[in-house]
Amino acid sequence: MTDVAPGDGHRSRRLRNGLLVALAVVMVNLPWVHSVWQDHRLDRDGVDHAATLTHHEQRDDRLLVSFDLKGTDDQPAISGEARVDRATYDEAVASERVTVRALPGSATVWRVEGEVGSNLGLVVTVVADVVLLALVLLLVRFGSRLRQEMVLVATEDLERCPPGSVLDQVDGLRFVVCGEVQTIEDDAVVLDLGDRSVRVILDGHHNPAGYQQPVRATGTMRS
Repeated sequence: MTDVAPGDGHRSRRLRNGLLVALAVVMVNLPWVHSVWQDHRLDRDGVDHAATLTHHEQRDDRLLVSFDLKGTDDQPAISGEARVDRATYDEAVASERVTVRALPGSATVWRVEGEVGSNLGLVVTVVADVVLLALVLLLVRFGSRLRQEMVLVATEDLERCPPGSVLDQVDGLRFVVCGEVQTIEDDAVVLDLGDRSVRVILDGHHNPAGYQQPVRATGTMRS
């Protein structure tokens, strides 16, 4: 048997859903935030190095340069490729050098001077945030309808009861259910048990409870 205060189920569900949404927001935005943070660190603490041009190539409208930066006591060796603008490309080809700004002690946080950035990461993040927002709005609007609903056919009059959520199997398909009245229909009431709802078909029996009042129903559960 499950017996909890009705408010506890709602608060627990809201807290759990809130934590899941917060986790999804963090996972969606973390890559872009991390990239912005790395750019900020490069702007603030990065050191410029002259790296050797090892290869250059034009692919359609993309100008690519590859480079090697020898390691020192303060800077690990770096090899990489970047897309650059026309002026940087022409200068690199002429001088066989490119300027690489790197974070001291790091072989992974760097960028080439004149590098052409991409907005793909930002676009993907914004699209993912919009999709996530739409899902949250749908859950807020229709969440109660998406929860599992059970159907109980009452075999006796419903009775007022103390607040609490109860789902007790008496025997076979015979159950005793307690919950707050969520919806009142012509020949049925929907009880809110926190993590699920139960539609009680009155089948001619009396319901003494009003909206948001606790009531106990005894009957047969439809499979």
